[in-house]
Amino acid sequence: MADDEAKQLAETFPADPELYRPSKEEIEWLKKVIGIEDEEELKRHAFAVQAEGLAVCPYPCLTIFVFTSYKIAKHPAYQDVLKLGKERPGAIYLETACCFGNDVRKLVSDGYPIENIVATDLQKDFWQLGHTFFRTTPSSFPVPFLTGDIFDPEFLSPASPLPTSRSLPNIPPPPSLISLPTLTPLLHTLSIIHAAAFFHLFQKEEQRELAFLLASLLSPLPGSLILGSHIGLPDTAEYRHGGSRPSHLSGTMFAHSPSSWRDVWVGSRADERGVGEGGKAEEGVFKRGEVEVWAEVTEVVDRSAFARQEMGKTEGVSKGVILSWSVKRV
Repeated sequence: MADDEAKQLAETFPADPELYRPSKEEIEWLKKVIGIEDEEELKRHAFAVQAEGLAVCPYPCLTIFVFTSYKIAKHPAYQDVLKLGKERPGAIYLETACCFGNDVRKLVSDGYPIENIVATDLQKDFWQLGHTFFRTTPSSFPVPFLTGDIFDPEFLSPASPLPTSRSLPNIPPPPSLISLPTLTPLLHTLSIIHAAAFFHLFQKEEQRELAFLLASLLSPLPGSLILGSHIGLPDTAEYRHGGSRPSHLSGTMFAHSPSSWRDVWVGSRADERGVGEGGKAEEGVFKRGEVEVWAEVTEVVDRSAFARQEMGKTEGVSKGVILSWSVKRV
């Protein structure tokens, strides 16, 4: 991120202690995994690590203490994730845009095999700050971390997604996760990919490219899934093909509705009520019938300055829309 962009973010979303709002369940979880029982001490610890993170890059997600909460366990497909980790031997889970790794840590605390997890982010310092916040080391929490840009072909070589199949492809097995140099050796091998607060960082065509990239990593076995959540738009006629909404940096950002998001993954048919944009059918990442796509929006109401600026003011109260989704091979 350029210095002027970082400065703009810092000025737009200054640190605000009122935005520290983990739920009761999350506080109890933090006490358990960090080992700090006193809630005031826990809060001071979070403030100190937040300051370090904002010095690396003043992302709004750090301003709202996203690292003190988790998204994965609140997703409707979470039990499918845990079941797959328990029942499928060697089911590899990838956390994209992992930041401090809070979702990975929640997953491990709920029993997912730690030896089958990989995390990646553009910012290596954030992963290290995760060790600082959760009071761990690479030895005590040995989840492999890969620093890289997922759009960089040197980090993830472009490949086509495989069709769903009950047999594994004839490809070399990936190397030990501990020794992974990039994401490329994981092509067509991942059982689960989690992408939270990731897609909305990019414009429409980049989001489509990202969907193809993640799909290329997914195992062809039925049950393999990609899931996540990000800023979206309501499923109305106006947003049948998605649309623009305010953004803290670029002025506008592209956001999907549930209908347009399903089209990304399985395409649209010209004979449907909701034809492709411009009246043309659109090709999806997967062929219809290969995957089951679920997408749903939830309205988020927040009176914080962050939310009012990020999601749009409505009489002093922000009403934002979060799109939760999953793409599961069948």
